[in-house]
Amino acid sequence: MNVSQMLTHIQVPMEVGLGDKKLKRTFIGLLFGGMAKKKLFDEKPFNQKLGTDASFVRKGDHDFETEKQKAIALLNRFLSGGADGLTNDPHPFFGKLTPTEWSSSLWKHLDHHLRQFGV
Repeated sequence: MNVSQMLTHIQVPMEVGLGDKKLKRTFIGLLFGGMAKKKLFDEKPFNQKLGTDASFVRKGDHDFETEKQKAIALLNRFLSGGADGLTNDPHPFFGKLTPTEWSSSLWKHLDHHLRQFGV
């Protein structure tokens, strides 16, 4: 993944959290999402070898500046909307998340990828 692909990739969970993108629960998430959810909210950063669902993978060429602006706009919407701006739909892997859990998962995901690119 290059930095422009990462910028498109980080938009997907924000779109899911805001309710803009609807993804069905995955079978593996139904089986293991609850157990993995506990690990998601511990104090450790995400493992750099952590996998991702195919629907979150972004390939091809993307314009860095365009994707950066889209990511910033989504992040601002996520932050300014507060709990009322978040979806009630379950996360496709982890299941039902509280507003605090949505926020924490977003922070950990962004931190994971910013560290990946040394930002």
